[in-house]
Amino acid sequence: MSCKIRATGACLIFLFFTVKFSGAQSDTVAKQLPSVTFDSTCLADYTNLLTTRLFLLFQNASLLINPATDQISKIVYRPNANVRIGIAGFWKWFGLGLSIDNPFYNTDRGAYGKTTSLDLRINVYGRFIAGELFFQKYKGFYISSPERKDETHYIIPSMQTLSLGLSGYWVYNFRRFSIRAAFIQNERQKKSAGSFVVRPAFLYYQISSDNGIIPAAIIDAYHIPLENLITSGKFYSVGLSPGYVYTLVFLKNLYLTAAVFPGVAAQFSSFSHIGIVHSDFGFNFQLSGRFAFGYNSDKWFLGGSVQTGFNEVPDKLSNALFSYDVTQFRLWGGLRFDVFRKKKK
Repeated sequence: MSCKIRATGACLIFLFFTVKFSGAQSDTVAKQLPSVTFDSTCLADYTNLLTTRLFLLFQNASLLINPATDQISKIVYRPNANVRIGIAGFWKWFGLGLSIDNPFYNTDRGAYGKTTSLDLRINVYGRFIAGELFFQKYKGFYISSPERKDETHYIIPSMQTLSLGLSGYWVYNFRRFSIRAAFIQNERQKKSAGSFVVRPAFLYYQISSDNGIIPAAIIDAYHIPLENLITSGKFYSVGLSPGYVYTLVFLKNLYLTAAVFPGVAAQFSSFSHIGIVHSDFGFNFQLSGRFAFGYNSDKWFLGGSVQTGFNEVPDKLSNALFSYDVTQFRLWGGLRFDVFRKKKK
């Protein structure tokens, strides 16, 4: 209990200094708002064009449960849907993206089961304030570790997860650094620059399985306590992460972007066990990052990115440590079109 109190106190102190620093920075930005512009020697603006991209998305989604027993250290769950294909479009400050299962990528459903999934994203990217909304759903998981004695996988077709999240970005050096150029490419960073960024975030996560999240065969084989036979769980997380984003520009149109966001999240969880609902509340440190690279010109662009700590939910279900995380890898190519230009008289 004392360790949890100390951790909660450290998180509260971290939040206090983050809010104080953000408030001081906000006063500086507020004075600049009446003349919000950007440095054209550092940035090129294409927000009046329709920026489109086609992308491949690889998601290394994993759910890890430590069942609090000496017989087994962890149980790792994965969906059988790793490679997706999608399309996205951005105009002005608004963006919309949708990805579906890649029809050209065959998965072994006999060995890993069948997974259905949906991924929808909405972006609102202003010059100094940006926001991202996502909805993600999976149904059908297999257990990658441990395996059965014959080296086949446990399959849980009824297990499903649902994630709904909202995150924002407050950019301080918006005159010389573009978060839009870094993440959605409807601007271009012409000179290397970076900015301090504060990111608030909210996440709702839900998991359920008709016959229990941990299969009965694993409970019997590894003598896992019956109180860990959880059938469903819900999580709510509100976090604040101060971070820094920097874009290195070289050879005129090539760029490399790195963003790191350490932060604190207040998390509430509830779970069902044999018809009884339990709940818990606590603070947790979180660390997430985004990295991108590519080629960005006036008309077209190519690139890739890695995002870690996405959807991260470290918490407890009963006595079992529970952690869900998605690491995303994207490859994209895109063009810009002047489809909204006014017709000349």
